[in-house]
Amino acid sequence: MAPHAIDSEQVTTSESGGSYGGRGGATNPATKVAARLERCPENGIKVLVVGAGVGGLMTALECWRKGLSVRVLERSAGPVYTGDNLTIQPSAMSIFRHWPELCKEIEEEQYDCWMSYYRHSGEHVYGPNPPSFNDPENTIGRKGPHVAFMQGRVKFYKALLRQMERLGIDIKYGTHVVDYYEDASAGIGGVLFDDGGKDEANLVVAADGLKSHSGKIVSGIDIRPKESGMAIYRAAYPVEHIFSEPLVRERWNYQKGERPVWEFWLGAGLHVLIVVTEDIVVWGLTHKVRYHDPGIDLLGLLRSRLQELIHILIFRLDGQDDGSATESWTPNVEPDEVLRVMEREAPGWHPAVAAIMRTAPKDSIIHWKLMWRDLCEKWTSPGGRVVQVGDSAHSFLPSSGNGASQAMEDAITLAACLQLGGRSQLSEATRVYNALRYERVSCAQKMAFVNAQIKHQTDWGAIAQNPKLIRTRFPRWIYQHDPEAYAIEKFDQALKHIVSDGNEPLQNTNFPPGHAFKKWTIEEVRKEISSGKRMEALLDGDWT
Repeated sequence: MAPHAIDSEQVTTSESGGSYGGRGGATNPATKVAARLERCPENGIKVLVVGAGVGGLMTALECWRKGLSVRVLERSAGPVYTGDNLTIQPSAMSIFRHWPELCKEIEEEQYDCWMSYYRHSGEHVYGPNPPSFNDPENTIGRKGPHVAFMQGRVKFYKALLRQMERLGIDIKYGTHVVDYYEDASAGIGGVLFDDGGKDEANLVVAADGLKSHSGKIVSGIDIRPKESGMAIYRAAYPVEHIFSEPLVRERWNYQKGERPVWEFWLGAGLHVLIVVTEDIVVWGLTHKVRYHDPGIDLLGLLRSRLQELIHILIFRLDGQDDGSATESWTPNVEPDEVLRVMEREAPGWHPAVAAIMRTAPKDSIIHWKLMWRDLCEKWTSPGGRVVQVGDSAHSFLPSSGNGASQAMEDAITLAACLQLGGRSQLSEATRVYNALRYERVSCAQKMAFVNAQIKHQTDWGAIAQNPKLIRTRFPRWIYQHDPEAYAIEKFDQALKHIVSDGNEPLQNTNFPPGHAFKKWTIEEVRKEISSGKRMEALLDGDWT
């Protein structure tokens, strides 16, 4: 499927504005569904969520569970079923113990991959083994579903949409938010649309990604994302495409019912991921950005840039900018371009890697610039009536294995804080949420650079002595966290900290034990890496 295609199949939600989900009478099917869920009493708080991505939908679901009335606005014309996979860690997945039907669907549809590591030339290094958060000693006492390493993004997203539909939570599509505002004295937040319309609620949650317009009201400036210096080729398509190639059949002789293996192939300055499952194949190449790159078809790049400008103009005219045009390098990439970049950076790839990449059908490979925004300390507006979650508040690079997890943790924490604060302390509750999340997210972001360095600047001498050191880092302080329980535990202390203007202390314990927190920027990290320092060695405290 081409990037940003819209599949109208299966999921339909009301486009009539103004109604808040979960409040139907006896004829509303949500009533029967709600009876099977434990929901907090309704508290009269009305929430408007902007953005129907994973973070936005989780915010809506958790706010509903906590007794709030909620609606969702989405700029796309309908549900957008694109993307290949997500890694969601147990800290976020544990919340599904409160959602029995949704939990069952996710457990049935996830991909319980183990992980293996290879040199780019084909030499086996380590694995297959489960991700470290599923090592037997790390699952003791875990609440919630079994957490597989890989969630199919489309399957996971459809499961969330089905739960929204079961509850009757309204998603209004085709609404392009261009600005946010608040009236603290009236106790409302609001959004402005590109057609001059507006919508209001007691609280507006900005879950509309890196390009959110909420930055202006939250931090005083509209902070735009910048390039991280990395880019990624990604492809996902039906598995039947790969088995016509003999070399691929020989290397990935996957049989139905077998455990899929997520393979990392490591070269100098880049890495490839490959996973073959019973229904899809996913592969990707993460590499450094080079301009005037001899491995890239410049004429094709210029052509695609022109297409992007046309795309931007069209979407700005009709108010449905999909938020990705300027970040997408080439929406129609040929496999040979990917192979040229690989061979230029690290010659001598195993021929099976090239063979599986050449099975990609037309229009299935994208080239995506990985964008970054240094973390702002403030995620709430001055009056506390507009609050950010997910990529609107913080960006994550894929190598962290943390973006979706932290967006979901945001949703869980925010909903818990709003329920605890109630309508009378709603604005304070949003600032409590911010105070509980900022330091943890900042530390979690650093794991992207730790994992990227392990794969791109591998210390092969150390790996030869202990191959286990090649494993992707999933720290215990991340996956053993329970964001709902933590919000309940820390809410009163954080609230006193907020209302005393910081005079009452707040000591967060949801980041690495022994770590002395300090702010940092991507420029500082780049400088450390370019000087030859190992990011993992620079981390103080227990990041294991």
